[in-house]
Amino acid sequence: MKRIIFLLLFAGIAFSCEKEYYTSIPDYPVNLELSLVGLDFKLNTNLAYERVTQIGPGLSGLTQLGFGGILVINGMGENTVNLYAYDLSCPVEAQRNVLVVPDNLSSSASAVPTAITATCPKCGAVFTIATGTGAPKSGTKYFLKSYRVVDSGYGKYLVIN
Repeated sequence: MKRIIFLLLFAGIAFSCEKEYYTSIPDYPVNLELSLVGLDFKLNTNLAYERVTQIGPGLSGLTQLGFGGILVINGMGENTVNLYAYDLSCPVEAQRNVLVVPDNLSSSASAVPTAITATCPKCGAVFTIATGTGAPKSGTKYFLKSYRVVDSGYGKYLVIN
C-alpha cells in the first residue's frame, strides 16, 4: 500500500513539472470600448492589431487598461471579426514597462499592421496572438494574460476582465 501511494505521489510530481504556467501578470481592472465603425475600423482587417497603452482621444474616463496596456487583434476564427485581447506586459518580465511587440507582417508603411505573434524585446519570448490563446511559442512557459472581448452590438466591442 505504501508503495502505491509513493508511486502515485512521485508520478504527480513528475508530471506537474511539465505544465505550462498560464500567466504571472497580476489582475488589474480592464474596461475598454472598441468601435469597429469608428476609430478602431482597422480591426476589421484579418490579423490587424491595435495597441492601447494610454487613455487618449476617443476613450472615456471609465477606460481601464490592465497592468501594461492592451493588445487587441482580429485573429483567426469562424467569423469575419474574431477579436482577442491580451495584456501588453511580458509575463516573463512581469513589469509594467516591458511590453510585448507584435511582429508586423505588413509589407508597406501604408498597409494596416498585421501580426500572428508578439515578441518581448527584453527576454525574447515569443507568443502566438492570432488564435486567442496567447500561448508561448518560444522562450517561456508563461502565457500572455488574456481578456474577454464582448460584442455589444452595432460594431462595438468591450474588452473586460
